Amino acid sequence: MNNDTAATQPAADDAPRQGKPLHILLAMCYLLHRTGAEMFTRDLAMWLRRRGHAVTIFATAFGDMANELRFASIACVTDLADMAARPDVIVGNTHHETVRALLHFHDVPVITICHDRSADHGRPAQFAQVVRHVAVDENCAQRLVHEFGIERERIELIQNGVDLSRFPLRGALPQRARTALVFSNYASHNEQLEEIRAACVQRGLSLDVIGSGTGNHLPDPAEALGRYDIVFGKGRCATEALCTGNAVVVLDPAWGMGEMVTAATVARTRHWNFGRALLIQQITRESVGAELDRYDAEDAARAGEWMRTHGSLDATLGALESCVQRMVREHPVIEVPASQRADEMSRYMQDWIRRGNPSAAQLTIALLQQHVAGLQQSFNDHQHMYQSRIEAVQAEAEHAAQSNAHCNERLAEAVRQAQQARTELALLQAQLREVYASRSWRVTEPLRRISTLVRPGEPQV
Repeated sequence: MNNDTAATQPAADDAPRQGKPLHILLAMCYLLHRTGAEMFTRDLAMWLRRRGHAVTIFATAFGDMANELRFASIACVTDLADMAARPDVIVGNTHHETVRALLHFHDVPVITICHDRSADHGRPAQFAQVVRHVAVDENCAQRLVHEFGIERERIELIQNGVDLSRFPLRGALPQRARTALVFSNYASHNEQLEEIRAACVQRGLSLDVIGSGTGNHLPDPAEALGRYDIVFGKGRCATEALCTGNAVVVLDPAWGMGEMVTAATVARTRHWNFGRALLIQQITRESVGAELDRYDAEDAARAGEWMRTHGSLDATLGALESCVQRMVREHPVIEVPASQRADEMSRYMQDWIRRGNPSAAQLTIALLQQHVAGLQQSFNDHQHMYQSRIEAVQAEAEHAAQSNAHCNERLAEAVRQAQQARTELALLQAQLREVYASRSWRVTEPLRRISTLVRPGEPQV
């Protein structure tokens, strides 16, 4: 199937009721960072489990998501030998893990998903067991066609969706934007981020950053998105922001930037998954500012409404579930002649040797990224701690300054009152001198002397 409707219409709503529940094996390189492909695997697993299917995830390494998945009755394994039962179908999200799974279960139909246009893990597994290829956007579909010679008829376009229950629609956007957010795991404290910040400052926008690259990773960013008017992001981040009702500028600090998503362009940019193919501009304060100046609250609301209508997770995963069930019905068992399997393995091993050991390299890189993310998070925590201390000291200094100002005011008032008292005293002294100098004071002097000798209440002699 070669159209967009698979990504927008939940054609599989009735499929589980018509067919038997399946045992589905999902292959993924690792679940450590909650990146787009990792979150897709998590969402797919939990959605299929709620639909009544048995789900197992095979990955080289798991992070904290494993506890969440196991709590939802989803098995997580790092060794396929631990699986006692044959799955009905394998859904492969990354190249080498998909190959390992199909070699272990040599007669199980396989569906591969290409999540990335350039990454090594996005290469399709080219074995006879693979009955369908899925691309998450047009860019990935073109990779499968032009780089690996896969017929377009064997490629199904199923675009990523958003769990609308987790990303509720925010309130109406203000007519003038006040807050902005860079939403990307690839953002870091570099010159690109400073260019974005400069453009925002020029327009009176406050700017925050969410992503593991800056040590500010949020496992669930849904609540945070509602606090921002404009979001810079690509791929899944852009999709989630649009469904939340934010105005979105397609941008990734590591690759470049596109344009502000509008009601007129949202369908076209969605076809490319708000992704890398659209990042054709250099990130400068001028280019960022030009897109910020296109902000229109009403138009952004219309773009978000379109996205919520066409980009729900249920529609995406329903289309994928329909594809899985259709492939299982058409290819319940894959019989591959030994000679063909030997040729496929020879080709794969030659490629594996030429490239080295990508699985080990991917795991090493993933663990290093996790370690770096931990260091960045620690740095961010310390930065927040010291910032809190600085703010506390500043608040104390401001309070002291206010208290000092109050004391100065009281001192000034006391000085004023003392000056007034001195003035009044001088006036009284002047009046008293006038009395002493007066004739009446001299005439009455004998009487004053007598009055001092005769005291009230004493007998007179």
